Amino acid sequence: MIKHTCTGLYKGVQSPLAGQALFNAWQFFVYGYAQKVILGHDAPAGSRLTIPQYFVVGALTGGLISVIEAPQDLFKSQMQVQVFKEKPSFTSVWGCVRHIWHEGGVRGVYQGLGATVARNIPSVSGYFGVYESMRNYLTPVGGTVADLSSSKLLLAGGLGGLCYWSATYPLDVIKSSMQGDATLKSERKYKNIMDCARQLYAQGGSKAFFRGYAPCLLRAFPANAACFFGYEKTRELLSKI
Repeated sequence: MIKHTCTGLYKGVQSPLAGQALFNAWQFFVYGYAQKVILGHDAPAGSRLTIPQYFVVGALTGGLISVIEAPQDLFKSQMQVQVFKEKPSFTSVWGCVRHIWHEGGVRGVYQGLGATVARNIPSVSGYFGVYESMRNYLTPVGGTVADLSSSKLLLAGGLGGLCYWSATYPLDVIKSSMQGDATLKSERKYKNIMDCARQLYAQGGSKAFFRGYAPCLLRAFPANAACFFGYEKTRELLSKI
């Protein structure tokens, strides 16, 4: 029983792990391309957006990355749901994908897409907007953001991660609830985002939207500090090749 429970804690982890490299590559690619679009392709080398523009670019990025993130999170959620069933519908990620595709096709794979977009637009806007704001704020007088120390880069990335989760955590709870719902549309408990929010509130009040909030914030700072640090150092390295 203990072994089964411990294994269950990691159910669905294959999906986010396998897709994380692809997801991060897509996210930073979209973010970089969106910056070029806003700046203009003929902008001088080293040009930077204004802080409000970074928030706009983040919002655009959040919407576009949902195309990959929504299915990835759906597979993870559905794998975790199987832990509590006596007779699981599937026991592997590929089995999960086949099952969902068989029941709903493309629409089935994108179960919870609307909630993912609703969460991502404000959260990713704050994610990149706060990160770039902190980079500007921490830049030494007379220097550029390229002169930031590693510790300051880590601080900026960590604060960006905190903003991502602190502002939109209730939306993430709604998204996760909808993606953990039945894959067969006729059997789903939640009709839409608002219906899901009403039912969650009826079950647990405002606390229902903040379950797991503290652990999430504790993880957000170091995880995103490392993510942004890796991104900046990789970009710096590639620019020298």
